[in-house]
Amino acid sequence: MVKSFKMLVATWNVNSIKTRKDQVFEFLKEVSPDLLALQETKVKTEEFPYNLYQEIGYYVVHSGGKGRNGVALLTKFVPQEIKQGFEGIEGAESFPDAVERLVGIKVEISGFSTLWVFSVYVPNGGQPESDYYYYKISFFWRLKEFFEKNFSPQDHIILMGDFNVAPENQDVFDPVLFEGHICFTEKEKKAFFELLSFGFYDALRFKHPEAKRVFTWWDYQFGAFKKDQGMRLDHILITQPILERLVEVYVEKKYRAKAKPSDHAPVIAKFLF
Repeated sequence: MVKSFKMLVATWNVNSIKTRKDQVFEFLKEVSPDLLALQETKVKTEEFPYNLYQEIGYYVVHSGGKGRNGVALLTKFVPQEIKQGFEGIEGAESFPDAVERLVGIKVEISGFSTLWVFSVYVPNGGQPESDYYYYKISFFWRLKEFFEKNFSPQDHIILMGDFNVAPENQDVFDPVLFEGHICFTEKEKKAFFELLSFGFYDALRFKHPEAKRVFTWWDYQFGAFKKDQGMRLDHILITQPILERLVEVYVEKKYRAKAKPSDHAPVIAKFLF
């Protein structure tokens, strides 16, 4: 008889690993996720504090940029294969920072199957209708194309990170106030749902379709966190074959309440294999 295996995954935009490397260490010790995706590490690949996390049993894959972007995966599983950026996609050269925004690893889960896990940091987009805004929309298109070219919806995939989109009205504290603002425009929301059409499910909404005021980001200004005036920008997307393995999804807000926090909180998902 094969024993069931509980797996914990998490995603966290840390907004500088240099500033918050000890908070990440604390999170790993307290929560002990099997896989942790990080975004906005804001360091070069070679400047990531690999040893700090390797010493407590994590393999680390990081793809960084100088003072901006940067994505990482910390895992208790041995990475079998690594993918960075939009490799193999026609026109990938039009997204020179994609390697700083998307990294994935293949791992083997004993008694189950192969699992691909990705950390993604979608561009913020700046001002609506700007060139950078349309770069963001195009990034979503290329992201979907990347999965269509390299994978099937029947593959076991977890795509998690900062998507810089609050897809539904209940994902912002005041949808009227946010109407037309970056991360909440109709074109961004449409691009997000087109990505889902590959075969992804929004894990939190699958478990809690009607939940309100479940946010992952709060502005540093205006007392936003104390007032709980936030947005849900960080998501864990999963394909159908592992949907039935999903047990729970939640936001761990206490890390946003710490001294010198990231403006994002970790999102955690529990699975039973």
